[in-house]
Amino acid sequence: MTLLPPVDLRCESLPEPVGLDTPKPRFSWAPESSGRGAAPGGYVLLVSSAAELCQSEVGDCWDSGLVAADRSSHVEYEGEPLRSCARYFWRVRWSDGQGGLSPWSEVASFVTGFLREKDWKPRWIGPKSVAEFHTRETILLGERGGELGQAHGIYLRKEFDLREKPVLALAFVSGVGHCEFRLNGLKVGDHVLDPGWTDYKKRALYSTYDITDLLGAKNAAGVILGNGRHVKNFGYEFPRLACRIELEYENGERKSFHADETWRTSAGPLRENSLYGGETYDARLEMPGWDEPGFDDSGWKKAVVVHGGPVAAQTMPPVRVCARLKPVSLRAAPEGAWIYDFGQNLSGWVRLKVEGPAGTEIRLRHAELLDEGGALNMGPTENAEATDVYILKGGGLETWEPRFTYHGFRYVELAGFPGTPSEGTLEAGFVHSDVERAGSFACSNDLINRIHHNVIWGQLSNLMSVPTDCPQRDERHGWLGDAHLAAEESVYNFDMSGFYAKFLEDIRLAQKEDGSLPDVVPPYIPRLYPADPAWSAAYAILTWQVYETYEDARILVRHYSHLKKYVEFLRRSAAGHIIKGLGKYGDWCPPGSIVPKKTPVEFTSTWYYYNDVLIVARIARVLGRNEDARGFDELAAAILSAFNQVFLKDDQYDAIRVSRIDTYPNQTSNALPLYLDMVPPEKKAKVLESLVRSVVRQQDGHVDTGIHGTRYILDVLTDNGQAEAAYRMTTHESYPGWGYMVKEGATTLWERWEKLGGFAMNSQNHIMLGSVDAWFYRTLAGLRPLEPGWKKFQVAPHLLGDLTSAEATLRTIRGRVRSAWKKEAGTLLLEVLVPVGATARILVPLPGPEAVIIESGKTLWRDMRAAEPVAGIAVAGRDGLRAVLEAASGEYRFKVVKSV
Repeated sequence: MTLLPPVDLRCESLPEPVGLDTPKPRFSWAPESSGRGAAPGGYVLLVSSAAELCQSEVGDCWDSGLVAADRSSHVEYEGEPLRSCARYFWRVRWSDGQGGLSPWSEVASFVTGFLREKDWKPRWIGPKSVAEFHTRETILLGERGGELGQAHGIYLRKEFDLREKPVLALAFVSGVGHCEFRLNGLKVGDHVLDPGWTDYKKRALYSTYDITDLLGAKNAAGVILGNGRHVKNFGYEFPRLACRIELEYENGERKSFHADETWRTSAGPLRENSLYGGETYDARLEMPGWDEPGFDDSGWKKAVVVHGGPVAAQTMPPVRVCARLKPVSLRAAPEGAWIYDFGQNLSGWVRLKVEGPAGTEIRLRHAELLDEGGALNMGPTENAEATDVYILKGGGLETWEPRFTYHGFRYVELAGFPGTPSEGTLEAGFVHSDVERAGSFACSNDLINRIHHNVIWGQLSNLMSVPTDCPQRDERHGWLGDAHLAAEESVYNFDMSGFYAKFLEDIRLAQKEDGSLPDVVPPYIPRLYPADPAWSAAYAILTWQVYETYEDARILVRHYSHLKKYVEFLRRSAAGHIIKGLGKYGDWCPPGSIVPKKTPVEFTSTWYYYNDVLIVARIARVLGRNEDARGFDELAAAILSAFNQVFLKDDQYDAIRVSRIDTYPNQTSNALPLYLDMVPPEKKAKVLESLVRSVVRQQDGHVDTGIHGTRYILDVLTDNGQAEAAYRMTTHESYPGWGYMVKEGATTLWERWEKLGGFAMNSQNHIMLGSVDAWFYRTLAGLRPLEPGWKKFQVAPHLLGDLTSAEATLRTIRGRVRSAWKKEAGTLLLEVLVPVGATARILVPLPGPEAVIIESGKTLWRDMRAAEPVAGIAVAGRDGLRAVLEAASGEYRFKVVKSV
């Protein structure tokens, strides 16, 4: 038997404990090999009820035996029925199908939540009266449904004794809007702004905590509730708690208890708390020991049972404080205030360190910009006050940071500080969904690297359990347009599998009976039904993106019927296959405008309708619904015919006539049909010519597109022989463009191409123009998938402009892929990494017809054809001045010279 290298394990792509609430979890692993041509041919998978059993190779829950299969991802559990609220252990070894078998992986574990609906029907609790949690002013505002109709922080506690220490103790906690779970004086876990946002009438998420090592003979559980999204003006009542603690003892006995009327509740030091307004904390009202056993809670009141919706496991990455930033400067401001600059726009809050007299009130105001006088420019925050207040208790050094709010900011104004602050007085926390980094990109052009930096920070700032539009103003919703426009960039940079699975479920639950979807999900703004089709297209686009990236067929099954329902809604809404009545925003935010200047809303609406139908037809084929697929093909053909009849004018789409003899080419209107190959073959050259004329001549290499045109124009130019024009678009520093933002000091992407001050719509931290980053990976480094799950992928780097190097690495479900090239002394060096079980199509750029490619010391290519054979590589021909190679798994280093 040949001994193969080990594997990298993943269960549902999630760390434990997560409380998986599926009775059939799926397992994935990435086989590793230092050789070439390795491919998985089978596996043995063990799932055990105890770590010792798994270590001893005893799968008492499931022993798959040797399964002959060329897969290493999404292997569904097929063992004995799993129990709710239990920990399981697993390991795997892989086979190459030819007698080779790897060592066993290390033992990993996962935790189950509630696998059947009947396992937990939560009882929600809260205070009997909310009056004590409000000032009179807040109550009155709440009765009018205003944003200030929110509770002060609600504190709940419960003491319990244990006769013996359990071998496993799990806490399942859902406190909506947000909660902090504490046990015996300590915060449990590192989640913040937990649980994630949902439509709480449909489902609230619960988090799972392993509390085994935190328990003693006497215990006290404590929970602080904050408002979050669970507020009156979004259609909900006041915060509430559902909690269950599950204990398992050595003899197998299990015991559980729930949050109920025996819990007690009180107000406390946390006062006003709002996502938009900020948080007020009066440390003088602290209750030392309130979350510890033995605390006198006789002055607290009994909790009462309140109504609430169903719960589901929170299986996406939680929100955390993922980084801490020190200020880069501090200066005095008028009226005794101080201005901190953290050098980076971000989402989160600041941690305060202060010492002073009791009752001292410190105010922290947050902003993205400064005005011309150096004071905070609150324009981008619009109606969000973005102000935190801390009132000192006195008596020594105090450290504080908010719990249930967050801000989008670079600058903080500190007012009311007793004495002179230092740079160490404030420290910023970067708060976002803690998605795992999957990709990295760098190149020799510093401007492109800076744009990439801005995309990363902008994307993370807008991952807050849903993909938001912005983190600073009184909005921060899951706008579907922003979500799908940034999806490809997101999956290149981060593991978005769990995050998008959760968000797609939010979209599914937001769908109405007529099939319509809202512009924002969760649907906190009911008036935004039905959505602009260019926004609700996110449902199909994200579903397919998850499948294409992670080869997750379960996601297709989950959403297929709902996608069909949505397409039927569009079909009924169309007139002659053209969508005329649903569009609202269209090609949003082109240069110099918010609304589309040139591209009709009907154009983008119908284009996305066509795109949706193509995607759903594709999904139908994957699922074997061939009759459905044929029906969608027929519908797509009808839409295409109507689209060209209405919008194709002579040799370009939707041309704007500027005189009797001339028309103004429209970049978006020409780029979108080219992207989907909608242009009649005899017209394609002329339509492309119109697009290039607009880019190169009329706009001098600049974009003239809104968010939808921007998403696709770089790909269209590149795929049609105009990659240099696309490169110029991304690298100039004049308006409008990404480089212009960098030149003007941006550290994230703007909402608009313009640099705007004052109170104009000018978010400094939007991600909807971040699609450029996918182009960096796909074109400059050359990485793109050709088959779902990166089973086959392409490496086709473009050596453009002044670039002398570019590299990208991406962790896929099959393992790491990499492309890295460098021009050096007339030689091109190209490194490619292909993981086990994958193949790559490599297009190697050639400097001329006499170029030579050397790999493993052999001349692989000479005189525009194959030369010597090289292990792992098959020469497939050429594509212009590019050699086309097919590579098996392995690591390759190509050296290209003009001639030998």
